[in-house]
Amino acid sequence: MSQFDPQQRNLSRLGLFLRRAFPERQIILRSGERLRSLRLSTASQVALVAAGLAVGGWVTYSSYFVIDHDRIVAAKETEINRARAAYKGLLAQVSVYKERIGSITSSLERNHAHIVSLVDQNTSLDERLATMREELASTAEEKERIEKQSADLAGEIKKLKTEIASAARQGDEPAVAGAGAAAATSGVELAAVEVDPGDVVGLRRARADREREDLYAQLQMLESDLGRSPTTEIVATDLDGIEVELRRVILQRDLAQAERDGLTKRIGDLEKQLAEMENTQLALFTRFSELASDKIGEVEKSLARTGIDLPALVEKANRRYGQGGPFVPDDALRERETPLTRSLDRVSLRLDHLDTLGRVARQLPLTAPLAEDFRITSTFGPRRDPVNGRSAVHEGLDLVSKYKSQIMVTAPGKVVYAGWRGRYGRMVEIDHGMGIRTRYAHLAKITVRKGQRVDRGDEVGLLGNSGRSTGAHLHYEVLVDGEPQDPMKFIKAGSDVFKG
Repeated sequence: MSQFDPQQRNLSRLGLFLRRAFPERQIILRSGERLRSLRLSTASQVALVAAGLAVGGWVTYSSYFVIDHDRIVAAKETEINRARAAYKGLLAQVSVYKERIGSITSSLERNHAHIVSLVDQNTSLDERLATMREELASTAEEKERIEKQSADLAGEIKKLKTEIASAARQGDEPAVAGAGAAAATSGVELAAVEVDPGDVVGLRRARADREREDLYAQLQMLESDLGRSPTTEIVATDLDGIEVELRRVILQRDLAQAERDGLTKRIGDLEKQLAEMENTQLALFTRFSELASDKIGEVEKSLARTGIDLPALVEKANRRYGQGGPFVPDDALRERETPLTRSLDRVSLRLDHLDTLGRVARQLPLTAPLAEDFRITSTFGPRRDPVNGRSAVHEGLDLVSKYKSQIMVTAPGKVVYAGWRGRYGRMVEIDHGMGIRTRYAHLAKITVRKGQRVDRGDEVGLLGNSGRSTGAHLHYEVLVDGEPQDPMKFIKAGSDVFKG
């Protein structure tokens, strides 16, 4: 019998290979007396093998992803902790720089005040020096006047000595001459009375002696007054004291100028050092501001993927923390602004906004509610109902894992419901604030109570099959202001936010 098959005549090598590898098979099924046959062609067998390989590959990939999920989460947590530590280190460094700037500013203010006092002291010394110079000039004029008066007195004394000597010579002249002179002087008396010539001479000599004695007494009195006069000593003493005081004032002025020059140089060095520190800090603040802006952009982009109104949540988060105080316009502050203060203000604003975003992210359910391996069996949105097969809307996410797996809280909050709720079965509802709630349904056991505060990662129950359910799974919902949201968007956003 020939092995030639006309159907293989136009087949390619691949077709021939598949025909030999997957020949047509017929499966005969017997049920009682009835026989049924199932024919499997080559194409059907190839399709079944391809589908099996695809399913096996997908199962292998999913299993690897689930197994590797814990490692990825741990690595992301490590990166988050490292980023937080670096953030705290930068804040500490900024605080140290602020303290150093404050101490240098205080030192500059103290030095400036000291220099101002030295300048005032120098001005006072200059005024005092000018006053003393004027006093010295007036004292010199007084000295000249006193010296002139002394010269005049000396001339008068000399004149008196001359007159005394002249009077002495006149007393020793012959009596005749003396009598003639006396007669010439008092002709009336001589003419009226005849006087003895010897008596006339004696009288004139006695009068001359008295005049000489009076002149000598006057001379001695003038010399005594001139000798006792303290004007010269006073002038000399005043001049010496003024000269000493003048030298002391000049020395104080020179010392003040030297100290002022030293302080000026020190202030220049400090200002140069401060300028270098400000440049370094400005570069640091600029870099830190850029990093904060990049981080803010990443977080906002990740949180925006959830579909929530992020600005509204930020406003709600800010309202939760008390703020206030009197209104003080910043017009005066703007006048004292510097590039460093403006950069620091920008960094502070960005850090405040980043901190607000961090608070919002911490309040959002951004993690998966199952710690162990799980898979998604029903996504959020339209679907065919698993019980009656009709078109329906699924307002949550169905996650499958082994029975009684641990169910974890996805964000900190307060338990507002814990018990049986109709078709949800055993359900826990948690309020996370800002209008955000999560629900965990079809539980086998509830491990929290109403009113209890819980944190991210705390256990709320065990996976089960209570309520309207076709098998053990977790029905997980996220509601924002009462409206259901896709939980998968939050989980994917959390994988981006928590990677650091």
